Amino acid sequence: MERKHQYFVVTSLVFINYFNTLFGTFVFDDSEAIVKNKDVMPQTPILQLFQNDFWGTNISLNSSHKSYRPLTIMTYRINVLLSNNKLNAYQFHTTNIILYAILCLMLLPIFKTLTAGSRKVLFDVPFLSTILFTVHPIHTEVVAGLVGRADILSSILFFTTLIFYKRLLKNNSLALFLIISILVTAAVLCKETAITVLGFCIVYDFFHTTGSIKDVINNKSFLYRLLGLVTLGILIMYFRLSVMNFQGPIFTKIDNPAAYTNDTFSKIFTYNYIYFLNILLLLWPQWLCFDWAMGCIPLIESICDIRVFFIFILWIFVFTGIYIVLKKDSYNKYRVPTIMGAALIVLPFIPASNLFVKVGFVIAERTLLLPSAGFCLLVVIGFTKLIGGMKNNKIAYGIFYLICALLSMRTVQRNFDWLSEERLFNSALNVCPLNAKVHYNVAKVAADRHNKILAITEYEKAIELNPNYEQAMNNLANLLREDKKFEDAEVLLRKAVKVRPNFAAAWMNLGIVLTNLNHTKEAEQCFLKAITFRPKYPDCYYNLGNLYLDLKRMEEALKAWEKAVFYRPTHTAAWSNTLVLLDSLNKYERVLKLGRTALMHNPKSPALHFSLANTLGKLQKFENAEKHFLEALNFNPYNALYYSNLGVLYHRWGKTEKAREMYKRALQIDPKMKTTENNLKKLMNAQNDTI
Repeated sequence: MERKHQYFVVTSLVFINYFNTLFGTFVFDDSEAIVKNKDVMPQTPILQLFQNDFWGTNISLNSSHKSYRPLTIMTYRINVLLSNNKLNAYQFHTTNIILYAILCLMLLPIFKTLTAGSRKVLFDVPFLSTILFTVHPIHTEVVAGLVGRADILSSILFFTTLIFYKRLLKNNSLALFLIISILVTAAVLCKETAITVLGFCIVYDFFHTTGSIKDVINNKSFLYRLLGLVTLGILIMYFRLSVMNFQGPIFTKIDNPAAYTNDTFSKIFTYNYIYFLNILLLLWPQWLCFDWAMGCIPLIESICDIRVFFIFILWIFVFTGIYIVLKKDSYNKYRVPTIMGAALIVLPFIPASNLFVKVGFVIAERTLLLPSAGFCLLVVIGFTKLIGGMKNNKIAYGIFYLICALLSMRTVQRNFDWLSEERLFNSALNVCPLNAKVHYNVAKVAADRHNKILAITEYEKAIELNPNYEQAMNNLANLLREDKKFEDAEVLLRKAVKVRPNFAAAWMNLGIVLTNLNHTKEAEQCFLKAITFRPKYPDCYYNLGNLYLDLKRMEEALKAWEKAVFYRPTHTAAWSNTLVLLDSLNKYERVLKLGRTALMHNPKSPALHFSLANTLGKLQKFENAEKHFLEALNFNPYNALYYSNLGVLYHRWGKTEKAREMYKRALQIDPKMKTTENNLKKLMNAQNDTI
């Protein structure tokens, strides 16, 4: 098949496999990395992208995740700009598919490069390997999940670096090395794991220009390139560590249990079993899950554990493979391509292996994007060896394409799970029923959909699986609080802050619960403690202001709400409470001044228009008051109180017909409004007396 036809086939396969992702939304980590991340929006200063982590938190803070991917965030920002400053999921998903297509198309020349020198034997390996890579279901997370763009971008730059490095081998040019340095730096700024391309370039250089350790000493060009790559790696790592103040991310035992166990046996064997599972996911991608933490993979604590058997199989397979590949007199035609495939599996996976640094996950399917390229290459090399001696290999090729078709069907099927959070989280229950985080996410979606019974059940299951799951306790307590089960909510929240003493949201919610239980003094202490842990906490200031209002501490209430709107100018509830309180204190001029400021930040808030209209009415500024009442009704046309108060305004203004109309509309919406009913009777009686 001609090269242009091969490119057409690969492009078509990408579209066929991932077309249905275009109908997806922002799911799971997309919410934090994109929807809630201010760095994605054009109004955020561009330099802030380089000060914050991937999730929008200042990377120098202890609370930061320490993932630094500003170039990936830049592409999200471009998507927003192309969508008229809106978060258009279709635009984001289209970009992911295009980038994945570019990556797959790049693999054709990359695989040709890695199999160079074995063309007669491996003439169709690059094309078949690319097809297998394109349809492999392990990639659904990086394409269907928008956060996976970091992996796609870094992989594209990974292979672009290799293309330029191949040119460097033919021409030791300083300009080429500078280009390579820029590409590697850009790749690392898309995702940190791309630094492994330096190691892969060294392996590629060694086996394509040197071939043996004996020749290394005499090959000065190789030594210069080696020194250059090592120096570049050190400089990039130093820069990367300095950005986060040489502080690593803070993970917990529930994120990666094996990394935090003190049992050496358990740590080693659990890690090796996790490696086995990663290979299994590449071989048989049936059990795919968005999150593998919190009980998905229990620790191996005994040599009698049946999983140890699979670990020994893994070791036997790996060491046998190493022996066969390195044996000089065997399978010489396949030796270098096989080593390249193995290096492409191992090197990009090292950052996720826990060998050098602890990671915040057990298994993450998106970390297998680059290793899967090496896996596909090895599978096809093995396939080529099997059919090498066959006279009629059409059946073998038929089986290969059938396997690719089945994998493609699995990819399309898995993409449907990524279309919504509800489908994604429920699909994980079949793979990891013991994962507390899965139940937590199912509960969260159920709560958002107002399915409170399911939400409570799933939160309780999450806490049952992980008794110290403080986030689940906090969310469950909020649901119980809504049902006025304050004592039960209090128990959960006290346990949550005991598990995590700096859990600001739980301290605030405990304050709200204690307020409802009339424990006002302790409630105030809880609010203040929450603010201690999160000084810029507008919701907490808002609730503290409500507590002060109940205690008749008016000035303190106003100051608390002032803090709330200072940290979040769009906090309409705090603005509204401020205006209502000032109005009740007859501070009308202050109401008008703050009301105008509030509407600058919240021009479509009916509550603010309503509050401002009431004050203007009291000052007999009827026309302005009418304008704001009508604006309030425009944004909230089914609010009986708005119609009623507009009726009062018309009543005072002397526009009796309009007053009667507004009173009647209010009573149509809420027939139980006695004050409105009385006002209408007074109006009718006055009209009758006039007649």
